[in-house]
Amino acid sequence: MAAMSSATTPMMEKASAGMRDFISAFSSSEARYFEEERFSEAELRKALSDSLTERKIDAMKRILAAVSVGRDCSMLFPDVVKNVSFQSLELKKLIYIYLVQYAENNRDLALLSINSFQKDLSDRSQLVRASALRAMASIKVLEVIQLVMVSVRTASSDSQPYVRKTAAQCMTKVYAVDPDQFLELRGLLLKLMNDHEVTVVGSAIMAFHHIVIARPPPSAVAAAAVAAEGGDPSAEVVGPEEALKVQLAHLHPHFRRLCQDVLVMDAWAQQCCLDILLRYCRLFFACPNRRPAGVGDALAEPVPVPEDLAAFLKSLKLLLCSASKGVTLAAVVALCYLAPSDDLKVVTMPMLRCIRQAPPESARSLLVALLPIVEARPELLRPSIREFFVYSFDFADVKKFKLKILERLVDETNVQLVLRELQAYVSWQSDTKFVALAVRSIAHVALKISSVADSVLRGLVKMLDSKCEVLSCEAVVALRALLQQRRETADSGLGTVLPHLARHLEDLKAPTARASVVWIIGQYQREVPRLAPDVIRMLAKTFASERPEVKQQTLALALKVWAFHSLNAKGEISADNAGAAAGASPDVGGQCAAGKQPTMMPEESLQVLPRLEAIVDHVSELASFDAVWDVRDTARALKKLRDAAKASLSTGDAAAAAASPGLTALGAWYCKACVGIGDAMLPGTAGAASRQEGGAGGGGEASGELQTTYILGSLAQALDFSLETYRPLPGWAEEDSPADLRTPKAEPEASRARAEAPKSISSSNVGNVQHIENRVQAPSNITNMPVASSLEDLDLFYSNDAPSAPSRGGGGAKS
Repeated sequence: MAAMSSATTPMMEKASAGMRDFISAFSSSEARYFEEERFSEAELRKALSDSLTERKIDAMKRILAAVSVGRDCSMLFPDVVKNVSFQSLELKKLIYIYLVQYAENNRDLALLSINSFQKDLSDRSQLVRASALRAMASIKVLEVIQLVMVSVRTASSDSQPYVRKTAAQCMTKVYAVDPDQFLELRGLLLKLMNDHEVTVVGSAIMAFHHIVIARPPPSAVAAAAVAAEGGDPSAEVVGPEEALKVQLAHLHPHFRRLCQDVLVMDAWAQQCCLDILLRYCRLFFACPNRRPAGVGDALAEPVPVPEDLAAFLKSLKLLLCSASKGVTLAAVVALCYLAPSDDLKVVTMPMLRCIRQAPPESARSLLVALLPIVEARPELLRPSIREFFVYSFDFADVKKFKLKILERLVDETNVQLVLRELQAYVSWQSDTKFVALAVRSIAHVALKISSVADSVLRGLVKMLDSKCEVLSCEAVVALRALLQQRRETADSGLGTVLPHLARHLEDLKAPTARASVVWIIGQYQREVPRLAPDVIRMLAKTFASERPEVKQQTLALALKVWAFHSLNAKGEISADNAGAAAGASPDVGGQCAAGKQPTMMPEESLQVLPRLEAIVDHVSELASFDAVWDVRDTARALKKLRDAAKASLSTGDAAAAAASPGLTALGAWYCKACVGIGDAMLPGTAGAASRQEGGAGGGGEASGELQTTYILGSLAQALDFSLETYRPLPGWAEEDSPADLRTPKAEPEASRARAEAPKSISSSNVGNVQHIENRVQAPSNITNMPVASSLEDLDLFYSNDAPSAPSRGGGGAKS
């Protein structure tokens, strides 16, 4: 056994080595065309001029490999185009691929070969015919557009579906060169939509979408189209929606078939077809969610969906199971815009499946398209809220949109689940930007669900002690938002929050966070009247090095604190005004929590006021010479108001000064409003009455309809700006169009084509240019065929003996 094993070992090693060499040669046979060091322009020119077809093919493969990696090979165009007349099928295919790439930039040289293109249009190979047509259409020269149109017209009636499909694709190139060919191109595309091959119908739909929706004809061409259809040539089309309706009206006889064929088209054609049919349904059907006229809302039932629209909705529901995420998204979008509101629940699981299976670069687009659906119908996706929990490896944009969706799906039933999840995100401090977004989402949830506001407020205060600077800064901004909401509550808990914020002010570095802390202390200074002057003192030391937003908030804080202590020293802030909330600024009406007694006696304010005035004057002086003009203007304006208020307070009758017109009255009113004891608006102005009248207005609930700037799933929605080819969705028709319009018309041409289809195939004329179907139907040249009227005649026909005179009686033929 050992001897046998030792004898077979060399054979196995030899076989393995041979197999490795074979695999290496096979794998490197095509890779050698991509070697950069072997690309030589001189060698390629020499090979293209060689008489051997194999060398020409090898040169063309090297050229196309270079083109595929981004190299410019346009300098070889003359050498390539002169080989187009060779009869090698493989060489022709390679040359035509090159010509389609470079024919547009070498129009003059391409025109020299147009005779060869026309000759190849009648070649036996459907690949050569299609490639020649594609190359001709790539020569974007207006002078030869009529020749191209003749070729396209001929190819649209070709016997092979691949050539007809190519003809539909080339029509977009013809339209780009000469939009005046719109009418004829549209007629050819409508003819191809009757084709029995779905691939041809799909290409025709894509071309129709391009010339009618993406790049509609100019107004002059559109007017000519209306005139050609029997309309008034002098009447202009009112707008793009009316023009689109005129063009899509030609799809009436094709609508029912397209609803069926869309299920078996390729993915790109399906998306174009769904967009066309979506716009068609909006223009020719009424909204299915409308209520019948004259019936109360409580008793009204939706109008029945038309049969044709119901057939399209059925196809859309089948397309929700498509393997293509683009097709699934297009079907979801069409259902959201067309289906009755009760049918929208079917889009939930397909969208979630697409999001789970989508690569990271596609997940963002799906979430962007899903966000308006969540805003309009959150109850559809609320049971699947866990699907939008964030993973650490998600892209930044994906994380951001998932947080937005969580904010919109949260309610009383799942708020604790969402807050626990958001609290976990806060601990991901390696991604500081995401941590900031998570803190903002926590604040939004607390603002939306008031029952968790207290617990969120306590959690945000704890975040102030975090060593992560971004976390503490965002916690301050979130606190500001929550405190604004709680300013009208009797027990806001500010007495414990504000000292904590003041203690962390020196540690905060972000300008937004520092400005927020200063604003909070100024708004609610009556909660901590002894703390606010000390905050002014600390900010005055670092005022020169602060950012502009912090400087402006410091100036506002200085005026508010000075106004409070000045009025308190005069006894203006008494128990009678205790019903006004602390820290309300003029823009919020000056209202504060009820039941609050002043916590600082007038004697204390009178003792603090001289040093406070010195600090405020120092801050105003620094700000008046600041490099930022906005800070300078703010400082001068507030100084004028403070001087006017001081003048009114020195007279001893602040109420009379506030009632009189002029700067003094403005200063007195503003200072009172800063501490919440003045009127909401300046006396004598119309703003107070108008604000009181309009203050009771409130926003209504969402209607459940999609509120988007751009169409769901469109490129414009993903980019947040529209491109040239974007077309908004048309509105619903006032009433349903008659169903008779969508009755398919007779198809004589298609019927004749089916009747003329070949019944048999023969190889007797292989090599003949004549097509098989024409040859089968050609009449025979044999004219002296014998007539067999009996079985004896057939025996005589196949006999080798010479026939005798036939007997016409009842007897048979004698041999």
